[in-house]
Amino acid sequence: MKRFLKFGTVGVFNTLITLGSYTLFIYIGIHYLLANVLGYVLGVLNSYYWNKKWVFDASDAKADVFVKFASVNVFTLAFNTLILYLLVHYAGFHPVVANIVAIGSGMVLNYLLNARWTFAAKGSH
Repeated sequence: MKRFLKFGTVGVFNTLITLGSYTLFIYIGIHYLLANVLGYVLGVLNSYYWNKKWVFDASDAKADVFVKFASVNVFTLAFNTLILYLLVHYAGFHPVVANIVAIGSGMVLNYLLNARWTFAAKGSH
């Protein structure tokens, strides 16, 4: 539970970075799907550092951990973007509101994949 709370704390900051930059990108005229990708990448960079160092205590992680982390986040980004697209195009949500829902829906998926695969202790998977 403690690790999940740490993950949630990092997630709050990632969400602020992702949503803040996404909103800024939309404000300056970037298409909402491209803005989603750009904002997500900024959040992921923050996420990798803090999840590796603080949440999962994997500071000695090798390059394979980064590849796993990147893979999980590409998958989560695809999921997030699909939810965003569906909410904007088919449910009529405002892009910022839709992104809040999409980010929330990807958080649990991202945690489970990172905890069980990316940062799993040796021998636990």
